[in-house]
Amino acid sequence: MEADAPQGARRRFDPVGPLVAVAALVLFALHRFEGLLTRDLALYSYAGQQVADGVPPYEGVMNRSGPFAHLVPGLGAALARLVGGETGADDLFGQRVLFLVLSALCVWVAYLLGRDLYDGSRSAGLTAAALLVCIPAVITYATGGPREKTTMMLLLELALLAAVHRRWWWAGAFVALTTLTWQPVFFPALAAVVLAAVLAPRGSRWRSVAAIVGGGGAATALTVLYFVLVGAVDDFLDGFVRIHLTYTYQPGLYDDLENQWEGIVEGFGRSLDFVLAGLVLLVLLAPMELALRRRRTSEQARTRVAFAVATVVGVAWSWRVFNGYADALMLVPFAALGLAGLVSLVATYATWRASAVLATAWVLIAGYLGQDWSRHEGERMLPKQEEEVAAAFAVLPDDATVISVEAPQVLVLTGRTNPTQHQMFRLGLEEYVEDTWPGGLAGYADYIRDEAPTVVTVGPGARYDWLLEGLGDDYTQVGSSPGWWWFARTDLGPETLDGLAAAVRG
Repeated sequence: MEADAPQGARRRFDPVGPLVAVAALVLFALHRFEGLLTRDLALYSYAGQQVADGVPPYEGVMNRSGPFAHLVPGLGAALARLVGGETGADDLFGQRVLFLVLSALCVWVAYLLGRDLYDGSRSAGLTAAALLVCIPAVITYATGGPREKTTMMLLLELALLAAVHRRWWWAGAFVALTTLTWQPVFFPALAAVVLAAVLAPRGSRWRSVAAIVGGGGAATALTVLYFVLVGAVDDFLDGFVRIHLTYTYQPGLYDDLENQWEGIVEGFGRSLDFVLAGLVLLVLLAPMELALRRRRTSEQARTRVAFAVATVVGVAWSWRVFNGYADALMLVPFAALGLAGLVSLVATYATWRASAVLATAWVLIAGYLGQDWSRHEGERMLPKQEEEVAAAFAVLPDDATVISVEAPQVLVLTGRTNPTQHQMFRLGLEEYVEDTWPGGLAGYADYIRDEAPTVVTVGPGARYDWLLEGLGDDYTQVGSSPGWWWFARTDLGPETLDGLAAAVRG
């Protein structure tokens, strides 16, 4: 591995960054694009399809994530159509290719962040980048998305990188953009950049904070202006703000630590030990190094302390609100910086050769773990889902229609549109529909029956008494596919119902 570059090197083009991104691209691509289309992934894919169709975020599908969770997959669907994609499956492939590129960019920016935070150390940069390529959750969303956590993580890294370079306006803008993708990241992201500005050893602190506010305000104002221009401000406020304040309820890690921990282990696998080690290292080393004479003069030492405090903020939020292992991805950039800090410390108190050896060993370990998981793990169930959907619609009438209840997969794969923005009914959205739809949930079930769709696709995991009572004898469950149940109209006739049941065997 090349010796650590001097601080001035970061002002010149560094070929290591693009090489890291290309290596990550290849490693992620080993996982292929056939990952299971889950409910959450299909939700963002469908939201992106609606954006590509010209429907603003939240109008196409009501969801609690930020608007960029809809807009970025929309770009993937639009690009797929631009190169000749004509089906829902083509849209999904375009989205997954886009998120592969975004994931590789996450690795590149992690390299830059680790390098520049630790005074131009390429060993530190490579150490930070290597963590991302061995995390199963990162790999899964790289080729099996789209998922908003990928976009969130990239924008969070850019906010931290802007803070490292004292580009406070951009730091504020990226804090706003990452929050406009996934709201909970606001707390550690804001803590990181504001504390970095306040603790900066030079410059006007209040002017820096004002620049952060200005950048964040500008990004937010432009987003709001977009919703004003498309006439969707009320939906934006509902999905981004009001539902969170008045309806959403989510568990924290403390609610059911054993089950939550099992989920984290599932999402992070063997990389979990390294993630935890990185978080602990960042929190412990950053303040300790200020007390060490040889580290005190670094202009980034106080920035590292700011990032350590932000890590504590992020962990505290996760303890209070946590909805699955994907939520932990907002802590991954901080963990990567903790591992980079260990390599930097070795370089300071031993030699750069020792740090290079340590970094090389870690890169090899991370690369092996990442490629092993990419090649051998993950649920490659998309072909089965596509096959069953195609077989089902080959049996159904040509003008068959679909309504989704927590099961947008069929909409994505067929390119169909749900007649309403409501598909999600968990963690408070059920109560939101109860209060906002005429007649509440019972009225919504009546609406479905009156619309008389050919099939209703229903996902597992929510309470559906209101739906099943509303459908009554007009519909019957005919089978299941990976991730959802099929309910079909009883008046389709025995032959069609039998053919549909044979097509969807779960």
